[in-house]
Amino acid sequence: MSLPTALAEAALERGDYGQCLELLEPLTQDRPISDPEGARIRMLMVTAWMGQGQEEKALSTCRLLTRCRDTDLRNRAKQLLEVLEAPSLQRPASWSMQLPTLDMDPTMGGAPASTRRSRRKGPPPPPPPPTGPTKAAAPGFAVLVIAVLVALTLLLGGCGRLSTEIDLVGPNRIQLGWSSDSGTGRLLPWQTAFAKELHRGTWPWQPQTSGLQQGSQRFQAPVLRAAAAEQLLSDTIASAGEAAGLQLPKPSLQLHERNWLIGVQQRLELDVDLKPLKDLPLPDLSVSISPVPGQINKRRSSPLSAVTHNTRLEWPLQPGSHNQLTLQCWHWSPLGLGTVVVLFLLGFSLLLQQLRLKLGFGYPELPS
Repeated sequence: MSLPTALAEAALERGDYGQCLELLEPLTQDRPISDPEGARIRMLMVTAWMGQGQEEKALSTCRLLTRCRDTDLRNRAKQLLEVLEAPSLQRPASWSMQLPTLDMDPTMGGAPASTRRSRRKGPPPPPPPPTGPTKAAAPGFAVLVIAVLVALTLLLGGCGRLSTEIDLVGPNRIQLGWSSDSGTGRLLPWQTAFAKELHRGTWPWQPQTSGLQQGSQRFQAPVLRAAAAEQLLSDTIASAGEAAGLQLPKPSLQLHERNWLIGVQQRLELDVDLKPLKDLPLPDLSVSISPVPGQINKRRSSPLSAVTHNTRLEWPLQPGSHNQLTLQCWHWSPLGLGTVVVLFLLGFSLLLQQLRLKLGFGYPELPS
């Protein structure tokens, strides 16, 4: 933490919002909001603007902070955004008693007669609107609320990470996997519920426990064709949504290929709509794709950017948004490369044979 940032936090704690903004505004020129330190500086400025009553500045900056990569800052920005966007309620006049302004006469020590007369001539205040007796909620409503809360707690209780693994192992061949990590060293309720969903029916998910730490799970399916992999991914996500009492849109996984004999050009299009998951206590959601980064020719993702980590491409998903990824990569074909090499050697041998004939040596003969 830099010295200006520490001084600004100290000024913010003692309520000196003006000095806090004077210390932080020069720092924003060198640190954009996409930088982690720049995002923390904007969060301090949002708090100072709220203290000064500048809600428009705080609201615009807080909306940008809801898309930052830091999970903690993103959650704090969402909480502040709910406070800033909440409608302001007017306080009824009947809730408080207003005292009239008295123009006291210094000689007499009382209010003028004109003031007393005008106060008596004023119309009486209107009666408060009738609201009627408060009615209790129906018993079924309480049962419904308790059932929804219990389902969300069992499935999504606690923090953690849930990742979908997509391995492009060859032409028209995809291998899917799921991995989760609680981050606490033990399995959380939502991990147990998700594992039960994967074991249901005739799905080919197999648990992979070797080399995993406590609190981590990994499931893997066999290598499938692109159409079968899309159907398996769609059914799994739909079943996970039903376990939480949600109806999720069907994801789209499409693999387009073009064969060039020596290799295959692949174009992967992934579409995941997570708008129904807005404002829910979810773990960090991501998609991990396996082609080597050197084989990736083009990629485009929204709303969050995909980044390369070791030999995989990590794409974080944003709940409450429509997530899209387009990836274009190249796979060499060993069979095609071998065919090209054989044809080259055959042509080269024919060329040498023609040169031998032109030099007058004739065709090779067996010794007599």
